[in-house]
Amino acid sequence: MSRETFDKNSAPIIAAAEQWRDRCLIGDRSIFGDTSLWTAEHLAALDQYFVQRPYEGSGSFYEKLQGQLAPAPAPACCLMAEVLWVLFLFPSNISIETKREGILRVWGWSGEALDPRHPMLADSILNGIGSAGMGVNTNRWREVVYIISLGETIKGKPADDRKSALATYENFVEWIRTVPYEGERQFRHMLRYFLFPDRVERISSNGDRRRVLAAFDVATSRVTSKWTDRQLDDALLQLRGQLEAKHGTKVLDFYRPPLRDVWKGELETDEPQVEEPREAGGVREEPSIYVDIVTRPVNLILYGPPGTGKTYRLQQLIENYTDLPADIDRNTWAQELLARYGWREAIAATLADLGSNAKVAAIENHSIIRAKALQRARRGGVTQTLWGYLQTHTPPDVETVKLERRREPFLFTKTSDSAWTLLPGWQDQDRESAELYDAWKTGPGAIKTRIERYRIVTFHPSYSYEDFVIGLRPVAASEEESGDPTQFRLMDGVFKQVCALARANPAKRYALFIDEINRANIAKVFGELITLIESDKRARYDETGSLLAGVEVQLPGTGGSDDTNIRFGVPHNLDIYGTMNTADRSIALLDIALRRRFDFEEMEPRYDLLERSVEGVQLAALLRRINDRLEFLIDRDHRIGHAYLIKVKTLEELRQAFQRQIIPLLQEYFFDDWGRVVMVLSDGSGESPFVRCVRSSCRELFGIARDGLDEIRDRHETTTPESWTAEAFTSVYSANN
Repeated sequence: MSRETFDKNSAPIIAAAEQWRDRCLIGDRSIFGDTSLWTAEHLAALDQYFVQRPYEGSGSFYEKLQGQLAPAPAPACCLMAEVLWVLFLFPSNISIETKREGILRVWGWSGEALDPRHPMLADSILNGIGSAGMGVNTNRWREVVYIISLGETIKGKPADDRKSALATYENFVEWIRTVPYEGERQFRHMLRYFLFPDRVERISSNGDRRRVLAAFDVATSRVTSKWTDRQLDDALLQLRGQLEAKHGTKVLDFYRPPLRDVWKGELETDEPQVEEPREAGGVREEPSIYVDIVTRPVNLILYGPPGTGKTYRLQQLIENYTDLPADIDRNTWAQELLARYGWREAIAATLADLGSNAKVAAIENHSIIRAKALQRARRGGVTQTLWGYLQTHTPPDVETVKLERRREPFLFTKTSDSAWTLLPGWQDQDRESAELYDAWKTGPGAIKTRIERYRIVTFHPSYSYEDFVIGLRPVAASEEESGDPTQFRLMDGVFKQVCALARANPAKRYALFIDEINRANIAKVFGELITLIESDKRARYDETGSLLAGVEVQLPGTGGSDDTNIRFGVPHNLDIYGTMNTADRSIALLDIALRRRFDFEEMEPRYDLLERSVEGVQLAALLRRINDRLEFLIDRDHRIGHAYLIKVKTLEELRQAFQRQIIPLLQEYFFDDWGRVVMVLSDGSGESPFVRCVRSSCRELFGIARDGLDEIRDRHETTTPESWTAEAFTSVYSANN
């Protein structure tokens, strides 16, 4: 039976999906209550505010979603939370807590709170029954659009017809074909499984279905690529019957041995694999400690006028430093995981992994601690650090520890023979440590989202070396510490943080993206790094963190006690990208030392991307004429990029682009000198259809002339956008100009 799995209890999840079918799809109620929620009206609201208002800016899925639903009625927010709930029923590659927090967060936008103890939010419901790969994470919004479309389609039927459409497999596959969708939507496979688990395999993609059928010699992928969902289901059902007879059991899973080994291979599992050192002639071969020294680190600045695609180019580059869940290797996973936790959590997780009884030497040699030490660039051992944390987080009544000042959470105790153990209930005392331990036990499969091997920072006039590299920052003192509630500690800046990640994982490339790099005082922000970022001075490290080549320095404030051996170098596998808006500051004004160490790539307006007509207006010709005039009046650094017009498809959108973006930008360029704005937008006669002159008389305003005041004064203002016809725009570049 396909509903049976080895490591997941699918029964409560399937039961929850069936309740959703009856209460929400056939009926109109909420899955979390008896209110009327899954109605045509509320689904139409989601269509209006979510589907029809795509958000293409930066931000996380939830940040974008909140912006889209901000003007939506409260029930639409509740309905969106339930849409996410049903989408999260299947995937096991999203953690229970992440699912629950997302649902509660979206529901909260309605102004009401959802009880996290609701039965439909129980662990057994949100546990998931199979990996959905990268699809549900990277294309979540597409799956949501599909569920909304599915709901709108079913609500177009009377209640009896809805029930009939979802009653049998045959009726369902006929009806589901009427729901429009784009691409390979996984939810349609998930829903088919939930409603008919004895008929449909627990597989959320047709790609895996075809691979299974090809591996078991049912049909080649070339043949099955033309099959419908029903044909694939029928073939898999027949194959399951044959395999159940062969193995003498009905509990078979295509994602577990022995079936998995046939179509995925013996070494290929659902989780990323780690290649272990091989045995060769009885001698253990360690992985090569040398990184690729041929690849030259990138130091690149993209510069150009506003709107020329610099940010868009960075977004494309970011993909080169992003690992999808299926591509994550163990070392990258470990570094990303431990970057989120401190020494206390690492020590507690290590003790738990060692069986909660170990001496400091064993703790120091554990892979968690070694990875953490490598991340913090510790070369001379971390014994003092371990002793400090172990003693500090020991209860005051433990007499084997002589340290006077102890601090919660109390996690450790020391035996008479100097072994350290975890106290009973330590997980409840320190949730972060428990989370780290659980994640370490699970392995790379614990990372359910993409891993970002990059950091992003935006420079501004007050940005400093202390923000970028290292500096003293105020931190709140703990409750046990007396005196001033605010203390100052030496904290790593974003650059030093990303350098630590790159240094600890030399086989992978990392990146730092600096937006508006020219807005800060570069010489002060970079300090001694201006030398270290040069290609021939980059530090090359092996997998143990030892320096192979390059230059290291002692940063200000470091050294002493346990940090004596900490020196800093900029890793060879770190790429640095910057963007600068030349309208703010010319490239000629950049620090000469910085200019020597970076490559520069000019981003110019792309007129070829605007070679189209919008109701008779040639966008490329319009922008080119404006830019030619700007270059003549100011310089080429103050041109306008194609991004301002790239999405224009109608005359109304062109009006909005001019009203909200282009004309305000021209005002900024000319410091409100409207005469110059008129020249840029002139129709060739010295006048502009976009700007008009309004003449004021001192005598009319004040009744009499006043000494020291002009008798007549002109002021400029934009004309009404409704008056901006296609002819008004074409007049800017027409032949008589």
